[in-house]
Amino acid sequence: MAISRAHLPGLAIAATLGLAAGAMAVVLAGGNARQHGPGDDALAARVAELEAELARRPAALQPPAQVRPAAATAVAASGSRPPPAAGRAPAPQRTDVDQQLKELLTLAWNDRRSMREKLEDFVAAHPGSEGIAVASKGVFDLADNPQVLPDSALAQLYLEQSDPAFRRVLAQVASTRGDNSLIELHVAEAATGLQAPTPAERQQALVELARSRHASAADRVAPLLRDRDTGVVLDALLALRATGNQRHVRMVEMLAAHPDESVSWLARDVAGELRMLSEQARIRIDDRELAAELPPLPVADAGTVARCISSAG
Repeated sequence: MAISRAHLPGLAIAATLGLAAGAMAVVLAGGNARQHGPGDDALAARVAELEAELARRPAALQPPAQVRPAAATAVAASGSRPPPAAGRAPAPQRTDVDQQLKELLTLAWNDRRSMREKLEDFVAAHPGSEGIAVASKGVFDLADNPQVLPDSALAQLYLEQSDPAFRRVLAQVASTRGDNSLIELHVAEAATGLQAPTPAERQQALVELARSRHASAADRVAPLLRDRDTGVVLDALLALRATGNQRHVRMVEMLAAHPDESVSWLARDVAGELRMLSEQARIRIDDRELAAELPPLPVADAGTVARCISSAG
């Protein structure tokens, strides 16, 4: 989904709708903003602050990705600044991740396990967020290869796994193949948080629903446009931007006259974007939007960075 980022920074909804490598990023279109009145700069700043706060919230029941600032860690560990290099230091490579992905996706002749079994074993051996990110990337890479990872394997993995981010990716890959049953199930499970008593819990559920990038999530989100909490209403608008289509325009337009100017401003902008989509948009996950919502892969560790700096010096 091509969106101008002139006025607002990217949003991460969960996990990407992360939005994150992604990356769920949801921002207000600069072209639309220029059509409004002189007070829009202040409104844009207010909404940007709300989006930045939303982006910092992790997905529901999902631990935040443990991405370490590797270069800073290496320098801190040495207690001093690295010596100047004669030339540009080589960029750190995710060699371990690349090797893990290669091994995960290779069906060796002497390994009798199916791809489903390999994924199960990999997640069991790497239960943290980094292992989930690698497994999710592996499933994404096999989206166009149902011979290696059949639809039945996606369904079985979804029912057996517990990590919500991994389950979401499994459901989204099934949707890219034309089967929406898993993504609709995932949306229904995530939507239970919309009935939570506190605004923060409802907002957390909206983040996860935004990451689904599916129109069934928009149908669940729409009632939250009438929430008594302004922050929840703003997050519902952002979730609709990531999951809605032309069918949801009228619901959003109703907020154009909202007494809170940040809500009315955002409602007009979201309505403008949804108006450009057909009523059939997002009834099947787009692989580009799925790629933006993959859990972020781990970066190179401090040891890799230190070796790169040493070899460059």
